[in-house]
Amino acid sequence: HIACNSGARVGLAEELKAYIKAKWTDIDEPSRGFDFLYLEEEDYKRFGTGVVVGKKMTLAGRTVYEIESIIGEGLKSTAGGIGVENLQGSGLIAGETSRAYSEVFTLSYVTGRSVGIGAYLNRLGQRVIQMVN
Repeated sequence: HIACNSGARVGLAEELKAYIKAKWTDIDEPSRGFDFLYLEEEDYKRFGTGVVVGKKMTLAGRTVYEIESIIGEGLKSTAGGIGVENLQGSGLIAGETSRAYSEVFTLSYVTGRSVGIGAYLNRLGQRVIQMVN
């Protein structure tokens, strides 16, 4: 395994950012956190199916949609994926590396730095050479 990575990139559908709102635990003290993220009804309908999965609910007399998942299907900013694809692939590699370690000699060669899931994959192989030129 040859590695040089900066960790997984997890993105967000850029088109949604301006519309996402938070239901604050205490509106006067945002540092106490939030209960959930949501979209107003008109914003939820603006994006259509395949972009956001939300649970319809009433908040302060208004219909809102609590965000359960952001898929981003069909949006320009998600054309190359939003990062979960990288994590899915890394999960597959982790399983194979773990199995390989118990069956054959494994060695990771890090050509710079390795962060996050990449570092975890290297650690699974147990033998690591790191070289920075």
